[in-house]
Amino acid sequence: MISRERGRRLASFTCGVLALIAASTAPSAVEPARARGFTLRVGYQPYYAEAWAGVIVRGLGLYKRHLPAGDRVTFSVGLKGATVLVSALRRGDVDLAYLGLEPTLAVTQDLKHGDFRIIAVSAVSKRLCNVIVARPGAPPMNSPAALRWLAGKRIAVPRGSCAELFLDDVLARADVQPARIFNQSIDMLAASLELHAVDAVAVWEPTATELVQAAGARRLIDGNAIDESGAAFVVARASLLKHHAALVKDYLAAERAAELLLARGGAEAPVLERIESRESDLPRSVVHTAWWGEPGSPPPATFPFIITPEVSRMLRGAAARMAARRLLKSPTLRAGTVDDELARAILAREEAGR
Repeated sequence: MISRERGRRLASFTCGVLALIAASTAPSAVEPARARGFTLRVGYQPYYAEAWAGVIVRGLGLYKRHLPAGDRVTFSVGLKGATVLVSALRRGDVDLAYLGLEPTLAVTQDLKHGDFRIIAVSAVSKRLCNVIVARPGAPPMNSPAALRWLAGKRIAVPRGSCAELFLDDVLARADVQPARIFNQSIDMLAASLELHAVDAVAVWEPTATELVQAAGARRLIDGNAIDESGAAFVVARASLLKHHAALVKDYLAAERAAELLLARGGAEAPVLERIESRESDLPRSVVHTAWWGEPGSPPPATFPFIITPEVSRMLRGAAARMAARRLLKSPTLRAGTVDDELARAILAREEAGR
């Protein structure tokens, strides 16, 4: 059985990684007015690979390179998934957070809990959140038999997560009905598989790889099976953009630097293998395999940073599916869902410097 010690802080990355960071940090000609001495509170998930840029922003201290004296950033760690960060956003305990597709829509479409906006895209991937792993003896990965195999099976998934949305989509595409779907926290999944309480679990990386390597599971389905991508987003309260736009822009510049590091890390250095975490006992083999996959696998993610037409279609499609399942009141994205103007300014500066 997998054992974890959660609740401790991430250690710093090795100095060798620092040399890989791009130095595109010059200020633009026109910057928003700044309110000095503000502390930005950021929520992130170290066990959510699609948003590992947030881990790198903190672990490498990238925000310190961009924020001027007087402004600070503090971090809240959502060890048990997005539901913790969603609650923190709604309570006002954090100002911005890294969330997957379903949690992002749940937060931004419900004005009853506050006005929240998508301000950037952290990563887009077909296999970093969209993963179903199964007990030994399941069919080959992404095969037609793998989709049919889910019929009549017991499946566990953390509710309110990107994995739940993917599981629902897989079942709909395969036109199969499981015996039962259990709502289980991420800490329960390994035990459920090992004790044969469930036949499969829908989850995200690096937990999927951890289950394969330590709990004897096998990868059954990912987003490549149904050509479906997921994404991680940076979500913030609208009032933060109104009153502290310059600080948000500075933080997003650090986020973009982390994304560029992830995008080129495999070519320049085994970046992810250098992560030393005091939050878990994940071996480096889990971190590496979760990100890069098996030898010959395509790149794990793309990093558009802004809401591209592809990401916009993803959001609209997910909203429609969530509304059909009564997870949202309306299938139409509300006005103001996306506010990526600051991210677009950073991306334009990056492209101008090439």
